[in-house]
Order: sequence, then structure tokens, then C-alpha cells
Amino acid sequence: MRKILIALFLGLVTLTVNAQHQYEIDLNKIDKDILPVKMTLSKPPKSDQITYSFPATVPGTYDTQDFGRFVISMVAKTADGKNLTVKKEGNNSYLISDAKKLKYLEYTVEDIMDKKVKKNPIFSPVATNFVEGKNFIFNNGGIFGFFDGEQSDPIEIKITKPAGLYAATSLPLRDGNETQQTFLAKSYHQLIDCPMMFSEPDTAQFYVGKTKVTISVYDVNGVPRAKHFYEVLKRDMAAVDAFLPDLPVDNYTFLIYVDDFEEIGNAMTGKMGLIQKVKLALKLKNIGLGALEHGNSSTYYIADFGSGLADVKEVSLDNQLSGAAIHEFMHILTPLGLHSERIGNFNYTNPLMSKHLWLYEGVTEYFANLIKYKAGVISPDEYLKEMESKLVQGLDFPVTEMSFTEMSEKVLEEKFHKQYGQVYMRGAVLGMLLDAEIQRLTLGKKSLIDVLLVLNSRYGEDKSFQEETFISELVNEVHPDLQNFFTLYVEGKNQWKPNDQLNYLGIKHHDTFQESSMLSPFNEKDNDITMKTNGLLGLEGQVVKTGPNEWAGLKAGDIINLKDYRNAVEPNGQKLKEGETAKLNVKRNNEFITLDIVVKYGLKEKKNVLRWEEKK
Repeated sequence: MRKILIALFLGLVTLTVNAQHQYEIDLNKIDKDILPVKMTLSKPPKSDQITYSFPATVPGTYDTQDFGRFVISMVAKTADGKNLTVKKEGNNSYLISDAKKLKYLEYTVEDIMDKKVKKNPIFSPVATNFVEGKNFIFNNGGIFGFFDGEQSDPIEIKITKPAGLYAATSLPLRDGNETQQTFLAKSYHQLIDCPMMFSEPDTAQFYVGKTKVTISVYDVNGVPRAKHFYEVLKRDMAAVDAFLPDLPVDNYTFLIYVDDFEEIGNAMTGKMGLIQKVKLALKLKNIGLGALEHGNSSTYYIADFGSGLADVKEVSLDNQLSGAAIHEFMHILTPLGLHSERIGNFNYTNPLMSKHLWLYEGVTEYFANLIKYKAGVISPDEYLKEMESKLVQGLDFPVTEMSFTEMSEKVLEEKFHKQYGQVYMRGAVLGMLLDAEIQRLTLGKKSLIDVLLVLNSRYGEDKSFQEETFISELVNEVHPDLQNFFTLYVEGKNQWKPNDQLNYLGIKHHDTFQESSMLSPFNEKDNDITMKTNGLLGLEGQVVKTGPNEWAGLKAGDIINLKDYRNAVEPNGQKLKEGETAKLNVKRNNEFITLDIVVKYGLKEKKNVLRWEEKK
């Protein structure tokens, strides 16, 4: 236990700034997912009326949360315990009268993660979670509010907790012991930027350069995960370190919550009707798997789908974590570093969205994939496949109806919010094309990362760029002709012509492409065979009928597992050559038999394909 305390208190800092207000929370007093909160004012307000508000939205999210929805009660008291008049205004604000006498606020908040909300459900990595005696997640917008005009004032948070639970957070620790920890935020902005997770320690630490990385995990089934995730994240952070000249933080914390989705995993691999699939898809949509960035940390809500899907790359725990970790960390470059005044002076009550999501999310997603490719985490072909997928989906963006900057600026409006997912698809491709164009115009002397690092040093965490002039400023760092790219594809309503830029990178976009493809029972058009797939992911196929040239001796009723098929034809991840023989396990009449497969290849036509080619 002492070793744990020492490790957790390594970040102890000496803080002499007096907090404007102090919060007190006792985690032992959770009752039916309701958390009581008490705030003591250090000095009375200057006005007879004052407004206390919870965020409508927090930075890094691009939808409406209205955290005030989850406040159950609100009481304002004088120093001698008399109640003041409190009136709720809208979803998030409370107007307090006779406020010069205000000394205490006492209110209660709900566990957001367990709250079933149909309209504007909260993305899980932004939600709160209260599991009595086991786990408490504080995404602080769901717990702490602010007085108008005091967002820059320091705040003290005193947490009374069960012995054995400790906080993982980047928030500075003032002091603590077995049953109490006190933190100090220099401002409300820092408080929102520093989520907290209380649990029994399942942690790991390592250094990348001079940056100390901490991993803290809570698994609902009590499975120790930190040691395993250490291997994944150490690899990913080393890849980032190789890409950036210096990691821009001294310490960084990964907060990882692993939930049990085995029931859903079983359903995904089993037989399901169309209606069941639709219901399950809708359920998964509202769960909000994913991650959210912060200045010195990031939060993750990932799913353990059980042993049946453990080795399926698309949904494996490793892939869920690794797929997001580099992306979230790279947000330190932008928007946590490089950002406009709309983020630097974020309005929690009436947020103004920035039009530069092409930068904040699009370029970040592009870098995340580029970093993995450059470090060898993924192969060159895997990199192109990922970017190809984004290009295909990016073509669905209604480019004639809205520009990318317009969608970004108006993303809270329903029409534009429907296109938000394109920041990771079309936005990432825009990042790749922009990088190529910068290299082309500078004859390889500069790249996108070079330019952004220069701009980041000019601005950074505490200094914002101007929303309306940033693009021209970026152009000035490269070449006047770069403006044409933004005019056409970012601020304009024109469909891109990828080869205008990609050719410089040795990549070519093909509208249609004939490629060699291994014949498979799962590609029905390749064979004289008809299949139906079972399960949401289509991981199991059943032969419906065969023709005279049926594939590999299959018969109607045979059941094939996609994982078994891949293991047979791609041993050790390497595809067999044409004419080689593989052994495939097939379920026939409730018994397993082994069929010899002679591998065959044929030509398959694909659209919107990216391929490596020699630079011209």
C-alpha cells in the first residue's frame, strides 16, 4: 500500500494560491447513483443576483450536452444556514437572489453513464460514473459548475473517499491520505480539462523521452489490464516520439474504462434476424464507445466483447485503444495547443464553434494514421487501405450544399451535425492532400507537421490565433499558391481531385481498379455458390446452394467461420500463393470436417482505390 501511495503522490506540488471557492465531495455518501456536492465561497459575491451554470458543451466535443439536465437539486445558503431564493433558468443555469449573503451551495448530481437519455445522450468518455465503493469517474462538467465571470479563478476540490481507492488525474494534488485527497485547479478551464478516475490501482508507468506516461485502468469484471495495455501504449507513444521533435508535455495520463459487452459480442457472432440487428446497432450507437482528449490526459470507454471476438482485430480491446490513443495524444498539437480564440476563450454557456475542424480533427486523424505507418505499426498497404476507406466515405460529404468550414462552424445545428463524422473521414483526406500540396509547393523542404510546429510555437496553449485569418497565416508560411487549395476544397464547395496532390507522394487514386483477389466462399460472386451470413459482423457464413463448379467441395448447409477461413488461407498473416493447399474446418451436419482448399486468385474490380506508384 505504501508503494502505491508513493507512486500516486509523485506529482505532489506546492501550491500557495488561495482558491476562490472550495468544493467538498464524499464518495461514501453516494446513494442510488446520486452524488451530493457542497461548495463553500471564500468571499461573498459583489452582486445581489448571481448565476451559477453548468456547461452546455465542453471543449473537444461538438454536440450539445446540457450537463444541467443531470442536476437533481440546488440549494443556496447563508453563513447561518438560511436558504436563499434559487430559480432555474433554461437547462443549465440557476439564478440566486440576495446573493451577497451567499456562503454555501449544496446540490446533487446523477450518474450520467447509467442514465437512459433519448435526446442528446452524453458521449460516454464525457460522462460521469458512480459505482459505489469501486469506481468513480469525474468528467467535471457533469459535477462542477461556475459563476459568471469567475471561470479564471482557482478552485479547491476536497474528496473524501473509501480507503483503497485513489485518483488518477492530471489535476495537481495539494495533499492527501488514505481517505482524503485535495486538488487545486488554477481555473475552471483547467478543472474541465482534468477528468478524474477513482478506483483500486491497476496502473503502469513508463517514460518516452522526458515525458512520464501513466496508465490507469478500471475493468468492470476486475480483470487486470494495465500491464497488457502498457505494451500497446508504449509502442504507440514511441511512434509519436519518432514523429515529433519533442513531446510537448512532461506527463500524460491514459484513463481507461473497460465495460463488459460479452452479451452483445455473443449476439454479434450468432444468428440474428434483421430486426434484431437493427435494434442492436441502435443500442451500440447510443453507448458511445470512444475517447476524448485533454491537455495532459485522455479518457477511454472501450468494450470487452468476450472471448468470441477477442481476436477479431476490428473490435479487439487492443485495436479500440490503439486506434484512438495516438489520435487523442496528437490533439496536444491542436486544438489543445494550436487553436482559435473560440476555443481559447471557450464559452460554456453559449458556445461558438470554430470553423477549423479540418485542422483540429481532420489533420489529427491523418497524423494518427501517418505516425503508425512511419513507425511500422501498420504496413504501407494497411496505411493506404485506411486512407482509401476515408476517401470513399469522404466522397459522401454533400460538398455542393456546404463547405467544410461551414459545417464546422454550424456543427451544433442538426443539418450540419449529421455530417460531423466527416471530420474523421473527409477531414483526414484533406489533411493528407494538404500535406502533399505543401511538400509539392516547397519542393519537399517543408511538410504539414513542419508548418504546424512553427505556428504552434507562435501561439500554443495560452495564446489563440484569430479565427478568420488563420488560413492566410498558414499560407504565408508555405507559398501563395497554397491558398487555392483552401479556396477550393476547405472553404469552397468543390470536389477534390486527389491526384493533383497525391502524385507527389508516390500515391495514385484510381476511379476503378482491377486487382488480384483470392477466391473465397464469402465473396459469392467469385464462386458458383450462394451464402448467407449470420451475426451482426458476418463472422459466420452458411452455404445456401452450390452450382456445378462449387468452391472447395462445399455443400448446401455447410457452416464456415470467417476467422477459421482467414487462419487457413493466411497462416501467420501471410496469404498463400495460388495453387497452394490450405485445410479449412467446416461444420457439416453438426460435425466438423476438414476440406482441402486449393488457393485460386481472380481479378476483382474496385472503385476509388489508392495504390503506391513510382514518383514521376
